[in-house]
Amino acid sequence: MIDVLHERLSRAAITTQGNECALSYIDLGDGPPLLLIHGGHGGWYHWVSNIEALSTHSRVIAPDLPGFGKSTKPQSDFTLKLAASELFAFLDRLGVVTFDIAAFSFGACVAAQMAVQAPHRVRSLAMVNPAGMGPVSRRLDGIQNAAAQAAKSHGLEQGVRISLESIMVSDARLVTEELCVIAANHVRATRVQTRPIARTHPTRALLERVRAPMWLVLGSQDPHQQYELDLRSNFVRAISEGNTASIAHTAHWLQFEAAPWFNDSLSTFIDRVRSKRVTPRTIDTGCPT
Repeated sequence: MIDVLHERLSRAAITTQGNECALSYIDLGDGPPLLLIHGGHGGWYHWVSNIEALSTHSRVIAPDLPGFGKSTKPQSDFTLKLAASELFAFLDRLGVVTFDIAAFSFGACVAAQMAVQAPHRVRSLAMVNPAGMGPVSRRLDGIQNAAAQAAKSHGLEQGVRISLESIMVSDARLVTEELCVIAANHVRATRVQTRPIARTHPTRALLERVRAPMWLVLGSQDPHQQYELDLRSNFVRAISEGNTASIAHTAHWLQFEAAPWFNDSLSTFIDRVRSKRVTPRTIDTGCPT
């Protein structure tokens, strides 16, 4: 019933004018702020199975990045610094000074830039299958090429279905017609290019400079990550003793595929940071790895 949930959240969306663009966003719940940053070709809908659950624990703020979803294209060229600056200005308008971040895929590039650009404002950083960590597999390139060809030959929804079933989730039963329509509409709405940025591997270099506690969450079936699971987990852990990592039996869109576990685990991680308790070196995934 993702279409029903998506429609309910869409009715709560707000638009605000920024320096470079207008931003569309969801703002639900009370408590310390939690910023959710979506991935490429996405929008806040990447958190559709998480927003309401997390809003019982935090004030959840989930924007469409500049040039994505219902947000307008920035006047200047899209860069990580521009996206971070627009989000900081947006949070200033909301009266939010310090906050936690959960970021997905390309959103982790933006989140890492924010944590480096204004470290005093980012309390913690959770990253779900982050982009920009290193080379991608040949298998991923093959899937993306097949999806692009299907989109040209049979329509965008068919190309999106290939991507959803072969990259985004490991359980194809989650891929409904309604989900394909929502995802395809967001692909159509994307007005900036993120893949060239991600393939310069900015996230790894930025994370080395992040001092906020980090939780890295990787999907063992994600073709972006699965050939370097241990290397990437150990890399983040080695940056600081306060960092932790988890590997779950999911594909790329982990927070959708394993929503109940992710929502509980993210809330637990944030609670530990907010109470200034040391985070564990690993978090039990609650699912097979």
